[in-house]
Formats: sequence, structure tokens, C-alpha cells
Amino acid sequence: MGRDRALTDTLVAPAPGIPSGHENYMRIMMDLVVLAFQTNAMRVCTFMLDHGQSNRYFNFIDDVRGTWHALSHYGNADGKSDDDGTTSWDSVEQKRAMFARVQTWHHKQMAFFLNRLKQIREPNRGTLLDNSMIVYGGSLGDGNDHSPLNLPMMVAGRGGGTIKTGRLVTYQQSTNLANLHLSLAQRMGLLIDKFATSDRPLAELAG
Repeated sequence: MGRDRALTDTLVAPAPGIPSGHENYMRIMMDLVVLAFQTNAMRVCTFMLDHGQSNRYFNFIDDVRGTWHALSHYGNADGKSDDDGTTSWDSVEQKRAMFARVQTWHHKQMAFFLNRLKQIREPNRGTLLDNSMIVYGGSLGDGNDHSPLNLPMMVAGRGGGTIKTGRLVTYQQSTNLANLHLSLAQRMGLLIDKFATSDRPLAELAG
């Protein structure tokens, strides 16, 4: 019996290494996460878009110069906080605008990821996004001050119908972020009433 080489002979394995284009690399990683969720190869994943002291340059974004870490210190423009010791900015306003462009770029990558999840129909009902719980945020509320307070967090996905989406929920300043993790863990079936320093689950997630 003959072997059909029409497909197999055209498949070429990519060379080892990280793609030079950062967006291409990030989206490949996100596609792998989506595939792992879709095939039930894993149910929990953490993916760091960039760490707080990243020296990555985002010069591939129009009108942006300097490293991610330096741009997060948007309160001064003299370049003394930059990691390369040479990049400076014309004004604080200019630097803050560049910082915002990098944040917008990160948000676009997350939108790509969520759209991938939304495109996959589940065999039982809804989409993969409907049956997921995706938390997106950062470890600092203000990179310039290194403040861990007032963290803006996004929760996407309906958690199998247990989360009401499409809302902005404002919590008191003293609300513990661990309460969110406790709420998600309980929705995953863990029989726990406490996680880290949590004191209660977030009832507001259900609406």
C-alpha cells in the first residue's frame, strides 16, 4: 500500500530557538496554552507577559524607546533610571505616553488570547472562554512608586456560568487579592475556605 506524501513531505519542523519577533513569540506561546486547554492536557496555567524588571526594549512599537523597566519609572525623563544608562526622554509626558503604548501592546496580546479561546466551541455547550477563568493583571498598581496597592485586575471567561462578565466592579482599598484566588479555586472544585491571607471569597463575581 502506497504512502501519501502530499502532506508529510511538506511539513518542516521549525528550528530551535525563540522567534526574533516578540509578538510572534508571545502569540505562539498563547496558542500553546489554548491548545493545552482545548485538549484538556492541563487545566491551570500561569503565563508572565513580562516581569517587572524586564530589560526588554519595545522599540518595535512606533514612537517608543527604552526598556520596559525604565518606562515603568515614568516620573522622570533624565534617563538615570534606565537600564542602559543612555536612553533619555524629552519630557515626563513623552515618557508616560510611551509607557502607555507598551501597556496597550500587552493588552492587545491578551485580546488575541481571549479571542482564540472564544473561537473554540466546546462539545457540551458554549466556548472554551465561557468555560475558563482568565485573570490578567500585574503585581504593582504603580510602577513608578513600586506600589502594590489598587491593582487593576481583569477576570475574563464565565467559569462555566458562575461568573457574570461585562462589568466593572470597584472594591474597597483594603480588599485582599487572595480573595479572588480563593473564589476561583472554589469554582474549580477545591474544598477550601481559605487561601494564603484570604478572609472570604468574592461573592460579587456571580453578579
